[in-house]
Amino acid sequence: MLTPSGVRWIYALVVATGLAGVPWLAVIELQRAVSIGTAEAWMLVGVMAVVAGLPVLMVLLVLVDWLRRALHRHSIVPVTGEKVP
Repeated sequence: MLTPSGVRWIYALVVATGLAGVPWLAVIELQRAVSIGTAEAWMLVGVMAVVAGLPVLMVLLVLVDWLRRALHRHSIVPVTGEKVP
């Protein structure tokens, strides 16, 4: 049975492989679409922007949330603009 840290490493490896593989496939498909015609290439660029952009956006949003929580972890008193008695 895998430990939780082992599962995280396997998951990170799968995600990294996917993030490297999707752009590679997108470049190959874009070359094929350009050889067919310009309109087809632009349609494929739109589809690939969504297919490749959404997973990247999800990873970036997780990193931004982690950074926000790390910066505000030590703030005990909320910022209200008034003096604390």
